[in-house]
Amino acid sequence: MWRKILILSAVLVFFSLFLSCDKQLIYNQFISIDNQSWEWDSPIDFSFQIDDTTTLHNIYLYVRHSVDYPVSNLYMFVDVEGPSGRALNDTINFILAKKSGEWIGNGISKTREIGYLYRKKTVFPEKGTYQISIEQAMRISELPVKDVGVRIEKLK
Repeated sequence: MWRKILILSAVLVFFSLFLSCDKQLIYNQFISIDNQSWEWDSPIDFSFQIDDTTTLHNIYLYVRHSVDYPVSNLYMFVDVEGPSGRALNDTINFILAKKSGEWIGNGISKTREIGYLYRKKTVFPEKGTYQISIEQAMRISELPVKDVGVRIEKLK
């Protein structure tokens, strides 16, 4: 009985510490890709609300992929659109593996997850709803990507 109480107490302490450490989190969302195969004509769309136009933010992009991924990188088109329609368009080269072929991301079994600091010290100039659209830009029509994510944090 005491052992169960001790384990339950430890779990509750862990979760309270975990949740209290993330006060800077604005948005964190992963979207699963149908059939774990990302087609080049299937953009992934994220939507989030910004209320603070003075604070600096970091924007991270995440990819969960299979170890069956055929190359060492992933080109992506990233479009960010603000509430008034103002847009920012980028092409990024997301490096997934070292030149030796070793995967950079963390994971277990056949899945790897890797994050990329997309925008550092970013100010969102308008209050309102923002959209981020991410599209794979490889010459391969379908890629073994399981999930794509966006995380936005306030800087301290």
